[in-house]
Amino acid sequence: MNKLFFCLLLSNSVLGFSQDKTIMGVVVDAKTKQPIPYASIGILGRNIGTVSNETGLFRLAIPPRFSGDSLTFSEVTHTRKKLLITSLLHNSEIVVELEEAIIKLPTVVINPGKKKRSYEKLGVKPMFYWGSCYANFKEGSQIAHLMKSSTYPVFLSKARIKIGDNTLAKMKMRVRVLEKTTDGLPGSDVFEGAFVSIANLKGWVEVDLSYANLVFTEDFFVCFEFLNLLWESRDGYFSIVCSETDTFSKDQLVRNSSFGKWEYSLPGQNHIYAIGAEVYRLR
Repeated sequence: MNKLFFCLLLSNSVLGFSQDKTIMGVVVDAKTKQPIPYASIGILGRNIGTVSNETGLFRLAIPPRFSGDSLTFSEVTHTRKKLLITSLLHNSEIVVELEEAIIKLPTVVINPGKKKRSYEKLGVKPMFYWGSCYANFKEGSQIAHLMKSSTYPVFLSKARIKIGDNTLAKMKMRVRVLEKTTDGLPGSDVFEGAFVSIANLKGWVEVDLSYANLVFTEDFFVCFEFLNLLWESRDGYFSIVCSETDTFSKDQLVRNSSFGKWEYSLPGQNHIYAIGAEVYRLR
């Protein structure tokens, strides 16, 4: 009996140590103390992450093996901040303050005139749709597509994503534009801040980006980030899907958290979307 009791006690202790630890808190502006909505939160290079909600609040489960890492907090108008997870685990009232950053966006002046500028749609042409389950789809998940033009410079006017089946009762997307790194992956944000609600929407969703005056002299990525998800179940089926190709392409990548590792979207995966952009070639 004593031996059995000891084994049960030991197993319970192991389970206790192996359980995820939950970190909860709020992200605020360091000067105004106002909440920062939709700040990216996560471990760099890991699929451990989330985003703050409309009121700056966040909640994130940390597996024990990552307790020695750091959490990164980032929002485009504020400087990035890293905090040791061990310093957060035993703090019941976590307030993360981010300093305001000075952001310089590329600009272009388009003079009025009768001459029409060249128009080009970048991205992919949808071919077919298929359904899939997104049980592991997380807030902060992102999908990016490499935009390539035959000539430069180009002015980015609009971004588009085509959605097939959609059972989302609540869902907001953030459109981001990212630079391309030397290894061909999405890099730093050039633009982050266009939001659109897509609850129960299907078909092409178009987002106007012309107000940001974004001009590119080389290839770039258009990225859609998924925020504040709320699923509606249809006979146990959860989905937001749109497939555009049945071949492998290095133009489209996905990551499952705010700072997760970018991975190529392979044929047969349930992360394949149709993404496009509208650009004007400048003369």
